Amino acid sequence: MGTTSLDNHLPYRRIARWYDAIYAARGRAPAEEVEHLARYWSDDGLAEGTRRLLDAGCGTGVHLPFLARHGAVVGVDRSEDMIAFARDAFPDVELHVADVLDLELDQRFDVVTSLFGAMGYLTDHSALRKGLARLGRHVTDRGILLVEPPLLAEHMDEPRDQHVRTSFEGGTLVREATSRIDGDILEIDFTWRTLASNTERSEEVQERHRLLLLDSQGWLDVMREALPEGTDVEVRTDGPIGRGLLVARFNRDGACGSG
Repeated sequence: MGTTSLDNHLPYRRIARWYDAIYAARGRAPAEEVEHLARYWSDDGLAEGTRRLLDAGCGTGVHLPFLARHGAVVGVDRSEDMIAFARDAFPDVELHVADVLDLELDQRFDVVTSLFGAMGYLTDHSALRKGLARLGRHVTDRGILLVEPPLLAEHMDEPRDQHVRTSFEGGTLVREATSRIDGDILEIDFTWRTLASNTERSEEVQERHRLLLLDSQGWLDVMREALPEGTDVEVRTDGPIGRGLLVARFNRDGACGSG
């Protein structure tokens, strides 16, 4: 059995191939999530299928084929392993390995999404503002930025342990999670285990995730600080999976923002 040390920097390095299997077992439905998001750009006046969309923190790309129904889609993620899986699954999609803090694609998009709490990994407030500003620079003058937080603090229940088990490649995949709150940080320790069908071989990976935990007003404040003046920002308490959603509608004349 192989075991890694806790990894605080690239939390998906070892588990990219297990990620989708676990979230499918938890009932994740990316097609429905994208259709939920589409209501926010459906009135933008653009013909269906003509939009340019960017998914920042796209992971293995589960949302990409459904975003592509609405136009030409580009995906970026800082994890080379995640992007490798996305490239195998969606060879026709433009994909980049990039950190949002250094993102510079030399193009802008009608819709920019950052889903499943990806921006929450920027636990330093100044880094979060910089990351949001970078995303904002990639939005067209009348475009929209949709950011799904890890969780809105006012909706955070008491931390509890979680256990998910599913079939995987002829064996069993298990993920256990223990969470705690430290100030405005949500810290989650994950233990992943693969159990071969003959029970003679297994693999274990342990990882620690640290996510920024802000309430609705906190997210509104940081979004408004990061994005150009005149951007209309609101928080929706539902979101595609019930964790909330930040909606920023741009209204500028040629400005590209700062950051």
